[in-house]
Amino acid sequence: MRFYAIQVITCKEEEWLERIQHQVPDIKFHKIMKKMYIRKKGKARLDNSPVFPGYVFFEYDGDSLPLEIVYRLRHSKSFIRFLPNNEGPQPLNNRDSEIIRHFISFGSLIPPSLVRFDENQRIKVIEGPLQGIEGFIIKVNRRKRRAKVRLDIAESIILLDLAFEVMEAETAKAAPLGVYHDKR
Repeated sequence: MRFYAIQVITCKEEEWLERIQHQVPDIKFHKIMKKMYIRKKGKARLDNSPVFPGYVFFEYDGDSLPLEIVYRLRHSKSFIRFLPNNEGPQPLNNRDSEIIRHFISFGSLIPPSLVRFDENQRIKVIEGPLQGIEGFIIKVNRRKRRAKVRLDIAESIILLDLAFEVMEAETAKAAPLGVYHDKR
C-alpha cells in the first residue's frame, strides 16, 4: 500500500470525506484525530481534534493513481491540492509513510502519550504516539500538557500539538508506576 496526502479546506475534512468516499469506494481514507487537553475557565478536559488540520491521507495499492480517481478528487468541493505537488500526484516517500503508519497504528483517535520528566526536566516518552518521534519535539508546555512536534511531510513543514499525561517519578510517597496523576 502506498500513502498519498491531500490538502482540503481546514474544518471541512469530515464533510469532504463523507462526499468523496461514495465516489471512490476502493480507496481507504484516513483522517487522524487526537485527544487534546483544552483548558477553559481553569479546568482541563480532553477534547477531540485533527492531528493534521486540513489534511487527509489515503492508501492506494497501485503504481499510480488512475486518472478517473485523480479527476474526482481534484474536482471535489473543498479540495485544495495533492502533496507534494498538484501536477502529478505522487505517493509519500518511505519516511513520510512511516510517520503516517505510526499515527494510524493508534487507531482513528490518538490517545495522550505517557511521559516522565527526568532530573534535568527533559521529557522521556514511556508510551503513546510521541514515542519514536521524540527527536521532533520542539517545545513542551507542562501546564497545558502538550508537546509541539515539527514534522516534514511531503516537503511541507507541519507543526502539531500532541497531548501527554505525566507519570510522576517513583519516590517514597509517590504512587506505584502505571498510576496517572492529574496536576491542576
